[in-house]
Amino acid sequence: MATARRLRRMLERRGHSVELRAFADLSALTEWADTCPAGASYIIGLGGDTTMSVAARAAIRGQTPFIPVPNGFGNVFAQVFGYSSQAHDALRLITEGELRMVDVGELKRGTIGDLFLSHRSYGFLAQIQQVAERGRKQPRRRVLRIFWYLGVAWRFLVRTRMAAFQVEVDGQPVADEAVLVTVANVETYRGFLTLTPTASPVDGLLDVFVVPRVSKAGLMLRLVRLKFRLPGRWRGVAVHRGRTVTVTAPWGRDTLTARRRVLPLLVPPGAIEALRRRTIESDAPINSP
Repeated sequence: MATARRLRRMLERRGHSVELRAFADLSALTEWADTCPAGASYIIGLGGDTTMSVAARAAIRGQTPFIPVPNGFGNVFAQVFGYSSQAHDALRLITEGELRMVDVGELKRGTIGDLFLSHRSYGFLAQIQQVAERGRKQPRRRVLRIFWYLGVAWRFLVRTRMAAFQVEVDGQPVADEAVLVTVANVETYRGFLTLTPTASPVDGLLDVFVVPRVSKAGLMLRLVRLKFRLPGRWRGVAVHRGRTVTVTAPWGRDTLTARRRVLPLLVPPGAIEALRRRTIESDAPINSP
């Protein structure tokens, strides 16, 4: 809220009329995003990846330029473009930013649809996040939160049985018993644990990182090799690319699709070109389904 109030004051001093809204939970934010009137010059979202994904619905509905100001823990989507958490940098985007239409992902589970800007994960990483954030008991300070997640990961490895997932990309089966699946619209966990280095929100496709059935020790070995960019880090894993991805879990079936160029995004100058260079220079092998 301190960042939001600072940004409001800066905008008002420049003659803008600003409406500041805070939401107690995601359901309240979702209701606003699905019903708010169109006509705003900009929508500025402050928060983490989930907050951005929900707020972006309003920008898509009204075709209003969207400005993310990352104030969450992961900030995966914002990091890809180089967004800053500072109010003055968000203000600078209004005069210097480049308006680009970018892709979003859409997840459908039954008749319910949900948008995501960065990624959706299944298996090991998703289970750790779900347990670590249950009841919102995780520390707020970044360093302490990292140790919190590592502790949950260790307990998970010792006590919990890994689930298995079936994965199809554009109708073709690519995995029968995957223990980790990440479907990404952008580079996932950039700078920490890059799983989808070639994922791009301007190519109309989703990148799919898959670890086939393996022991817990084997899974950790693969993640460590990826984390530290060790030789052979892409052995024993696969990266696929497609427009539609189906993930079948023990509890149901999800269909994830890329919605091409639907979000009007105000990006820092040169961000799209830098993103394209990174995807071209990546050494990750892409498997065609």
